[in-house]
Amino acid sequence: MTHINIINDDNSEDEPLLFMEESDETIATSTEPQDAWPVLVVDDDRYIHQITDIVLGRFEFQQRPLLILNAYSAAEAKQLLLENSNIAVILLDVVMETHDAGLRLVEYIREELDNHLVQIVLRTGQPGYAPELEVIQRYEINDYANKTELTAHKLFAVMTGSLRAYSNLMMLENFRQQLEEKVRLRTKELEEKNAQLLLLNQEKNELLSIAAHDLKNPLSNIQLYAEEIEQDSPPDTRSRANHFSRLIQHNARQMFQLVKNLLDVNRIESGHLSLSMDLFHIQPILTALVNQYRTRAQTKKIQLCFEYDENVHLLTYADGNKVHQILDNLLSNAVKYTLPEHEISVRLYEQGLGVVCEIADQGQGLSAEDQRKLYGKFTRLTPRPTGQESSSGLGLFIVKKLVDMMEAEIECESQLGKGTCFRVYFPQVCLAIHHRH
Repeated sequence: MTHINIINDDNSEDEPLLFMEESDETIATSTEPQDAWPVLVVDDDRYIHQITDIVLGRFEFQQRPLLILNAYSAAEAKQLLLENSNIAVILLDVVMETHDAGLRLVEYIREELDNHLVQIVLRTGQPGYAPELEVIQRYEINDYANKTELTAHKLFAVMTGSLRAYSNLMMLENFRQQLEEKVRLRTKELEEKNAQLLLLNQEKNELLSIAAHDLKNPLSNIQLYAEEIEQDSPPDTRSRANHFSRLIQHNARQMFQLVKNLLDVNRIESGHLSLSMDLFHIQPILTALVNQYRTRAQTKKIQLCFEYDENVHLLTYADGNKVHQILDNLLSNAVKYTLPEHEISVRLYEQGLGVVCEIADQGQGLSAEDQRKLYGKFTRLTPRPTGQESSSGLGLFIVKKLVDMMEAEIECESQLGKGTCFRVYFPQVCLAIHHRH
C-alpha cells in the first residue's frame, strides 16, 4: 500500500491519501493502439493533478487508455470543454476560485453547454461546503467522493463505472441519432410520395371533372329526345314507345345524377366548392321537396307526411342551394329504402337557436357497423333499395361534407328492422317571425 500526503483545500493538517497497489491482472493491457478516453481533472491543487496522473497512468477501459486533461480553475475548465466536446469523465473539485466554483461549473456544463453525457465526479476536501445528498439531488452529479477517502482502488472503481455509464450513454445517443436519421429519411421519402400522390390525385380530379362535365350535355339531350319520342309517337305505337321512352329517361336521370355527384365530390375534395350564405326561409324548400317526392312515394304505396307549424316562419343563415341538396338526398334515400305500404315522416321545428329538419323512414334500418361507415365515400351499406333503385354510395358523403361546410350538424338514429331517422340542425337562426292568422 502506498501512502501519499496531499494538501487539503482548507489548509488544515496534511492527511494521508491512500492508493491501493494493483496487480497486473487487474489492469487491462492494450495490444493495439486505440483512441483514448478524454478525462478532465479540474482542481486548483497541483498535487491532486500529479497524484491522479500517477494512479490513472496505466488505467484502461475497453482496451482504451485515458487522455488526461488538466484544468486548475473553473475558467480553464470551460475553455477546455469548448475545445474538447468529447470529454467522457470530469473529476471536479468544488472549492476553487470561489467556495462553489465547481458547482457553478456543473450548471454551465449541463445548462449552457447542454451536455448531459459527460460523467461528473465531484471531489472535495471540504465536505461541509457540499453535503452529498444535497449536491446530487440539486445538481446533475454522477458520483461524489471526499478526497481523503479516495484510494487508488476506489478511484479505479469510480473511473470504471463512469466510463461504462458514458459508453452506454454514447451508444444510446448513437442509436438515437441513427433512428432520427432513419426517421428523417423516411419522412422525406413519404413527403415525396405524398407529393406524387397529390399530383396524381389532382390529375385524376381534373380528368374526372372534364369527363363528367362533357357527359352532362349528351345526357340532357338523351333525356330531351326521349321526351319528344313519347310526345310525338303515332297513337298506334305510343304505348310501346312510351314504355321505352320512360326507360331511357329513367336511365338518363340516373346517369345524370351520378355525374352530378361525381362533380360535387370533385369540387369538395379540390376545395373549389363555394358557399353562398344568405338569410332565407327553409320551410318552402322542404315543402317543394316533399311534394316532389310524394308522387314517387305513391308508386311504392308509401305515405309521405310533412309536419310543421304554419304560424312559424323560420329564418336560417345558410346556402339555400346546398340546403336543398342535403334535404333532397335524405328524402330520396328515405323513399328509396322504405318498404312498400309504410310511412315516411318529415318534420320541421325550432330547437334552441336553430332549425331542425327531421326525416324518419320505416325502412330496413342500419346496423351499428353500417352507422360507423355511414358517411364514407363509395360506401355500400347492408340495406338495399326496395324498388330496384340504384345507389352510387356518394350521397351521404356529400351530405356530410355540405353540412360541415355550413357549420350545421347531422345525426342518425337507426335500429335494424325499425327504420332510420336523420336530423339536420341548421344553426345561426337570426330571426323567428310568428304570424297569427
